[in-house]
Amino acid sequence: MSNFELAQKVRHLIVQSADQRQNPPESYLFVQDGLIISCGLLYALCYIFCMIRTYADKTYPGARWGSIRFLCLTMAYELFYAFTTTSTRFEKLAFLAWFELDLSFVIVALRKAHTPGERRVLRRNMILGCLGGIAFLWVLTQRYPDEREQLTAYWTGIILQLPIGWICLYQLWKDHSTKGHSLEIWLTRYLGCFTAYGVFLWRYLNVPQNWGVSEDTPIVESAAWHGIKSSPETESLGTAAGDTEDLPTHFSLRISHH
Repeated sequence: MSNFELAQKVRHLIVQSADQRQNPPESYLFVQDGLIISCGLLYALCYIFCMIRTYADKTYPGARWGSIRFLCLTMAYELFYAFTTTSTRFEKLAFLAWFELDLSFVIVALRKAHTPGERRVLRRNMILGCLGGIAFLWVLTQRYPDEREQLTAYWTGIILQLPIGWICLYQLWKDHSTKGHSLEIWLTRYLGCFTAYGVFLWRYLNVPQNWGVSEDTPIVESAAWHGIKSSPETESLGTAAGDTEDLPTHFSLRISHH
């Protein structure tokens, strides 16, 4: 006889406590779940396609001047916020998956697109850059403290991710070559961007009082600019609706004056 025991163990993803107090309908949570999962899968595929193309073409956008070195800042972001914004073990592991994908891409890029001498220099610079990035984020979160460090995670994510697409477009135009690029990369990146800010658009349209970024900037605009890693909410897939401990009471990213 069916008793839905298995279904009872499956919870919705990343339900904010402020939203939960509004007793949201199941449809709100199901759409949010779908967008979060879609974003995670699309960008995982994007990284995999980047590795495949770099391995096959032995190059990537900006390889001549070693643009892979700047990925150390993204890796610093993923390491730092994996341990400062997460509240469950599964959430932490899901967050670190992005770091593992970045690291895999770096390894492929260094081995296939650079000489041994270039690898040594780039590897050293990336290690130092990653450590420096972690230190900078720690100082920043001390200067602008926020529950689960949502404020700094949001805006530093924008600063880190926005240049990536433009650099790729510039190199595509400058080189007149599709080496290091593929339709799959652009498609998954494009759709991943829309599902990422689609999470925030859906939340904002349903519970606007909980999802304002600031008095002047709506969440829709900021999420659209953020694209891939718009916050730990779209990167970690493990917080259940029932896990209310350590969840923020709101997601209002207003700069606090301390």
